[in-house]
Amino acid sequence: ENGEMFDELFAQYYATVHRLETNKLRNVAKIFAHLLHSDSMPWSCLEYILLNEEETTSSSRIFIKILFQEISEYMGLTKLRESMEDR
Repeated sequence: ENGEMFDELFAQYYATVHRLETNKLRNVAKIFAHLLHSDSMPWSCLEYILLNEEETTSSSRIFIKILFQEISEYMGLTKLRESMEDR
């Protein structure tokens, strides 16, 4: 299924996001935001994100910020919060 493939791609990109230049990082985050809000990939992919000082880089924090900004623009904050609580 496509959702599983997108999930694997998310894991790969998130693991190597520190290698991307800023514009590519932004574009990748926007693509995944679109896939998430349209339910084209499982929200469980967010489990790959571990928010702590040891396991994040400045690039991964920027990626996360752009990802959630884009999702909130698509869905609105209320619906995003509901979606996060449902999953």
